[in-house]
Amino acid sequence: MPVIVIILAILFATLIIGIPLIEKYSKEKSSEELHKITRYMTPLMMILLIAAAFRYFIS
Repeated sequence: MPVIVIILAILFATLIIGIPLIEKYSKEKSSEELHKITRYMTPLMMILLIAAAFRYFIS
């Protein structure tokens, strides 16, 4: 049980420190860059769902 608490504490500390740093130093994305990123999201999510279903039905 203490190992889980330590892992969760490290994760929360990383989030508390990391998110403000990412927001501070990241640059704004243009609409073209966002469109390129979102174009790949649906196929990747479908692949993830198929892989999860395959893994579920195999085991």
